[in-house]
Formats: sequence, structure tokens, C-alpha cells
Amino acid sequence: MATAVHLATHSGYYQYECQDGSWAQTERALTFWSLSCIAADPDQLGRLYVGTAHSGLFISDDGGHTWARPKPNVPHLGTASILAGADGVLVGTVPASLFRRRSDGWEELKALQLAIGGSSFPPNPELGARTRYLAADPSQAFLYAGIEVGGMLVSEDGGTTWEPANDGLTDPDVHEVSASRWTAGLAHAACGEEGLFRSTDRGAHWQLVNPDGPRKYGTAVTEDRDGRVYAGLARGRPNTWIRSEGADAAIVRSEDGGQTWQPVVEELHGGVLDLCTAAEGDSVFAVTSDGDLLEVSLDGCRTVASRLPCISALTAA
Repeated sequence: MATAVHLATHSGYYQYECQDGSWAQTERALTFWSLSCIAADPDQLGRLYVGTAHSGLFISDDGGHTWARPKPNVPHLGTASILAGADGVLVGTVPASLFRRRSDGWEELKALQLAIGGSSFPPNPELGARTRYLAADPSQAFLYAGIEVGGMLVSEDGGTTWEPANDGLTDPDVHEVSASRWTAGLAHAACGEEGLFRSTDRGAHWQLVNPDGPRKYGTAVTEDRDGRVYAGLARGRPNTWIRSEGADAAIVRSEDGGQTWQPVVEELHGGVLDLCTAAEGDSVFAVTSDGDLLEVSLDGCRTVASRLPCISALTAA
């Protein structure tokens, strides 16, 4: 069976498959839309969700071969994050809100908005914060919501109610959250200005755990199937990446749950916008703002594809 990686880019959907160690592009779709997020349903083989910057969701039931809009579509058409799991699909939006898909439509979980308060998104102060990333603890009922820019929220009831979880999290610009499948209560957050944070008690307390060096802008974080943590860091925020060295980004790895870090690859021109665990094996995948798809493992880093449109997000299934 081929291993597939699904990409959400600023110019539609791409799929790459690996057969006998060789990668090839196998699908290209939704070329008129700027895609912001993507998720595979762990309970429905072949079910994929992609979110767009301005046009809501698309859904595929055949592994990305064909796509259709849900009816009705998510009420807020600016989507930023998707979480598919045992309790259905949750969609985070811009401005920050959260919707749960029901058989007859969408339920807005307004408790998330109330927990955020009046945060705004710095590039446009008139635009409210966005629900940038959603992650589930292995218990499924315990969820994290990273708000850009509004800090961390946690839910103990599958998303119905939310509480702020920012003790020690001194940077509210949350980009990604990773909840460990190996260590109970362990979670990591990649934040914009200050970098990487670690919690050992499900977000009750956070500690800054940046590696040494000049790269402090946290963009992505994930855990591989053996519990190693990978993170993406850049030198400065995205509006500085137009310089000749670009983002000057790095991917770092931790073998001890985020206490110490070692570089895997450095001096990447594009910022690492997302990381995900491989569907099998011990590798992870990374994507960059320059349109690179990278496979990262203990053996190093290799380029699967390059010169694609800016890649917002990816998933492996």
C-alpha cells in the first residue's frame, strides 16, 4: 500500500505517494482556492477535510481524488484549523470561533470566544484573533486550542467549555500545539515571538524550552511515532523573510520530551509552516513557505518535492 502525503497550499491541493521508496505527485485539485488547513479523519478511511482562507471547507471521501463542499458549509468561511476525531470534526475560524459539525448542520461552541476575550491579530488590529491550531490529548475529551493571538485554551469535555491555560506561557502568539501520545500530560507549543514551550501537566503550567541559537520564532511542532519531538524555528517573523537568507529556518529534534534539542537541518530559506507524523515508520514530514516538502528522520532530511506554491499545512494518511 502506498504512503500518501496531502498538502494544503496557497494554490490548491497536492497529493504525493511513495511506492517502493520513490515519491510522485498523484493528485492536484482545488486550484482556484487558497487552502489554510487540512486533516484526515482517523475513523473514516479516505475522508479528508481542507479549509480555505475565504470559502469554508471542502471534503473528500476517496482519499483526495474528488472534492465537494459540505451542505451547509461552515458558517464562518475563513477557516484556520481542523480537528477530526471520535466526536466528529471541529473547525477553528477567523475571527476566532469554533464550530462542531452535526448531522443537520453546524453548532458554534461560543465558550471558546468568551474564554479568549478581546484579543486581536497584530497585522490587522481590526481583525480578531484566530483559532490557529486544534490538538487532542490521547484521551480525546481533552483538547487544546492555540489562539493567534490570544494564548492557549483547554477543554476537558471535547470542546463544549474552554478555560485559559497560560501560566508560564509568556507568548500568546500560538501557532501549533502537540499533545504527546507517549507521555501522559506532556504537550508542546510553538509560539511566534519567544519560540518553544513545554507543559508536563496538560497545559496547567508552561516552561520556555528554546534551543540555543538565534532562531526564536516558533512555527510548528509535532511528535513522531517513537515519542521524539520535532519543531520548526525561524529567525524573525514572516515579514522579515523577504531578505536574501529568507527565514533562515531550522528543524530541531528532542529525544527527551523537549528538555534539550539538537538541530536536524539548518539554514532553510523558507519558514517551516507545518510538521506532521508519518503514517508509518519513524519519520515526520515538514513543509515550508517556499513550497518544499521534506521528509525528516534519524537519518537526516531529504527533499520529496520543491517549488510548489507556499504550503500552509499537511497531513499523512
